[in-house]
Amino acid sequence: MKKLPLYLAYTLAITSTLTVVGALMKILHLNATFSTFFLAFSVISPILFIILIIFMTIRLYKKTDETKNAKLQKEIAKLQLNSVRSQLNPHFIFNALAGIQNLMNKNEIDNANKYLSKFARLTRNVLDDKELISLAQEGKLLDDYLQMEQLRFGFKYKINQEEDLDLENIEIPSMLLQPFVENAVKHGISQKAAHGEIIIVFNKQANDLVLKITDNGNGFDTVKKYGGLGLQLSDNRIALLNSIYRENRFTLEKQSSSEGTTINLILTDWL
Repeated sequence: MKKLPLYLAYTLAITSTLTVVGALMKILHLNATFSTFFLAFSVISPILFIILIIFMTIRLYKKTDETKNAKLQKEIAKLQLNSVRSQLNPHFIFNALAGIQNLMNKNEIDNANKYLSKFARLTRNVLDDKELISLAQEGKLLDDYLQMEQLRFGFKYKINQEEDLDLENIEIPSMLLQPFVENAVKHGISQKAAHGEIIIVFNKQANDLVLKITDNGNGFDTVKKYGGLGLQLSDNRIALLNSIYRENRFTLEKQSSSEGTTINLILTDWL
């Protein structure tokens, strides 16, 4: 049942009160002349009006405080989100440098140089302090990263998208997928060499944007908490994003078995 507007509710209250007064006067056999009724109205209506003003003032101040508190909580969440992002960037860079060192230790100098070249371009984009980037940019970042890691592990990968998705004009939080892709490489297919495969798909379902990462690795326990910093930070980041974009919920789904892992990240009503 819909609530009545405040002004209508009080109008009905005043009318009902006057009706009750009139009825009482009749029951008590009072001389309910126009002047008597007018006198009752003159006494009661100002009291009800003052009560109405007081109530509306309290309601207004309460609503203002709630708005200020909501804005404050949103600003705090944004600061926390920036903190998480600032931790993700060094984490990514450290792992990439470890990859270069690994190639050099195996005396794969040519591949190490290629890796370093891609790493330099990728780092410039990673350190760019943008909260949102286009899906096209996110796809390019993932492509550069996977090309880098492909030099080390030799796996295959694909990045696909639906034809009617406007990748240039759809924006998402920067480096949203990178930690999950990194996990697919390091813990999923790194031991499979050329038999390893990662597939990334940008999809849509009605107004939802669905970002999907699939690998054919050995899988993992989706319930167990792991010590990896990247995934912990990503889980924290998604929780913070949900506190900021409350009308566009971020839902993370993980499915894993001995045949591989699928990560679905659903951005509700994003399109």
